[in-house]
Amino acid sequence: MKDNPVKETESIEANRRIKELEAELAKKESEIDFFKDKINTNQEIILDVIDEKKLLKKQIEEYERKELDMKLNNYMELQRKHHKVEHRLFVTKNLLDEAHKKLEFQAKVIEDLGNRGFTDFILGRHPDSYRDYKKSTD
Repeated sequence: MKDNPVKETESIEANRRIKELEAELAKKESEIDFFKDKINTNQEIILDVIDEKKLLKKQIEEYERKELDMKLNNYMELQRKHHKVEHRLFVTKNLLDEAHKKLEFQAKVIEDLGNRGFTDFILGRHPDSYRDYKKSTD
């Protein structure tokens, strides 16, 4: 005797339901695999971005270090030029002071020569300042 038609219908229904669930399971597993691949891809992208960020940070630090070195070199160059100008100023001031003293001395000699009398001129007598001037030029 054949099985009960109700049981057979239930069995067919159960088989159909099993196949539906298996298909749904396969679909879900496929989705899980897709999302796993997507997660792996995103993790690789994140790791690449992190590496790129580290590289950029190193480049920025190197740039800042070079910029600081350049500023320091510029400062040192300016400082060197400043010292050079100060030295020139000191030397020029000393030379001008010496020239001023010579001019004052020569003015005194000229004044003393202009103030000597006719008899001193005829006798060839010169003032002391003129004799000092002659000694310094010889």
